[in-house]
Amino acid sequence: MAVEVIMGTPDCAGITITGLGIGESVVSVWQIADGERNPVPGYRRQRMNDAFYLIDYYAPLQRPVTYEVEVISGPGGPSRTTSEPVTIPSTTGFLMDALVPQTAVPVVGDEGRAGDFYLRSSALSELEYRAEVSIFNVMGSDKPLALFGQRMAEMNLDTSLGINSAEENARLKKLLRSTGQLLFKPLPSWGDVGLSGAMSLANATAKQVPVNVTFGGDLTWWELKSDVVAAPTIKVLSATFTYGDVALLFSTYQAKQDAVVAAAAAAGESPTYLFDLKRPLG
Repeated sequence: MAVEVIMGTPDCAGITITGLGIGESVVSVWQIADGERNPVPGYRRQRMNDAFYLIDYYAPLQRPVTYEVEVISGPGGPSRTTSEPVTIPSTTGFLMDALVPQTAVPVVGDEGRAGDFYLRSSALSELEYRAEVSIFNVMGSDKPLALFGQRMAEMNLDTSLGINSAEENARLKKLLRSTGQLLFKPLPSWGDVGLSGAMSLANATAKQVPVNVTFGGDLTWWELKSDVVAAPTIKVLSATFTYGDVALLFSTYQAKQDAVVAAAAAAGESPTYLFDLKRPLG
């Protein structure tokens, strides 16, 4: 296994896995950082053959990260391989759609050059750790009984941003409107509050405050309150159709074509090959 640092937007880590052997292997890839061991999102119990390359967009910044490849089953049998620690020397943090890394915007700790997304002074100043508590009054006792649930990760975390550029503000607005869950990768230098290097945030509300836009300026604040949640996962179910299935429903190839054209017209789309793949039975 080899790990490389990829500098870009966002900065991340590339992992090359080799030596699995010819044949199918079931593999999980783990990220170890900040004293925690978490699966690399999208690469738990994945099927691989001999070699594989993946990019970990969740890789924390400016801190040591170690990767572990766990082979659950395969030609060579179960095994575990751990990489040497790597550190991504980023100069900014990043905020992005957790599933679309191309949406990443760089974030600095305080107001820098014009056009930078910067954390407002109130950001990351308070951390709230909430636990579900149920109180029950007990007959004959002046002290109620309390039942506690597990204490959750950071909630109501202030991640408010400022931007002094209309163009970049439109970019951030598009990101915030496209999803309610974001990936936030802070730098360890942003206060001694013990934040994880990569946090999935649920943003119920995002309030835009155009500070001086009405006077011809470009300064906009975004008031963001976030809850730290588990990283998202995607499971896709895809039906498989054979030529035999199609033959049972359509007497001729022309009938198949007519069904696709009619279905595309009803859906307001073009009868392309990709549309046929999505709806092979019309």
